[in-house]
Amino acid sequence: MEKEITLSIKGIEIHGMQMGNPEGEPVLMLHGWLDNAASFTPLSAMLNDYNLVAVDLPGHGLSGHFPEHSHYHFWAGIEDIELILDQLAWQHCHLVGHSMGAAMATLYAGTFPDRVKTLTLIEAIGPLAGDAEGTPDRVAQAIEQMKNHNPEQPVKPDLNVFIQARLNGHLKLSEDSAKLIMQRSVYELNDGYSWRNDKRLRHTSMVRLPEDFIVSFIKNIGCPVLGIFATDGLFKETHIAKRWQYVQNPYSLLWMSGGHHLHMDGDVRRIAQNIKDFIG
Repeated sequence: MEKEITLSIKGIEIHGMQMGNPEGEPVLMLHGWLDNAASFTPLSAMLNDYNLVAVDLPGHGLSGHFPEHSHYHFWAGIEDIELILDQLAWQHCHLVGHSMGAAMATLYAGTFPDRVKTLTLIEAIGPLAGDAEGTPDRVAQAIEQMKNHNPEQPVKPDLNVFIQARLNGHLKLSEDSAKLIMQRSVYELNDGYSWRNDKRLRHTSMVRLPEDFIVSFIKNIGCPVLGIFATDGLFKETHIAKRWQYVQNPYSLLWMSGGHHLHMDGDVRRIAQNIKDFIG
């Protein structure tokens, strides 16, 4: 079963996809930066026993954009997830996050440990840390970008332009995966197509949390944690190991062949089986 759902948080609509078994264990799935709920479609097809909800996070996909002069902070995602769970009326759930979604899920599970039954992190454990000395320049750059922000997205005549943009991006995708994400990332106009995503998502983050702050969240995670990382992904094993050592209840840390979107283009069946074995 698959159906579209709409929630409301902080004055905007959050759109999502509900899949699997409505009577099953609740699983909230959080996508990566500039992706959307559709990025979990391949994985969800193999997790039919669970009550799966994959949302388009604020500013992404079909979901609404925050008001003028609002910022998209990683740590603000803690509140977003809390409000989404409240809207779903889920007192407890399993969290599955990819990249940005995994970073937010890490912070959330450390903030509200009693609401998270298990935590599956794909290609991130917490957000990137900030350099204290560079913070003033970062804040200035973010404010300048906001002052000059133009919310209008350019219109392109051909949908293939958007697919090629994802294929040629830093984080490589297969063509099938790029097309899947485009279903919720682009809308059609009379004279062409345009991105749905909020352009502010590409702005410099005003503040990045220091490493010791991030570690404090990781230490406070109470549930079992499964980590799934790509051998050709964003992170080196040494970087992940430095944070993984603070996980209080580690289940397993897996390194699998593939790139950053291994949950779409890698061994999806094996990833799904590991998640099923983990959640139970």
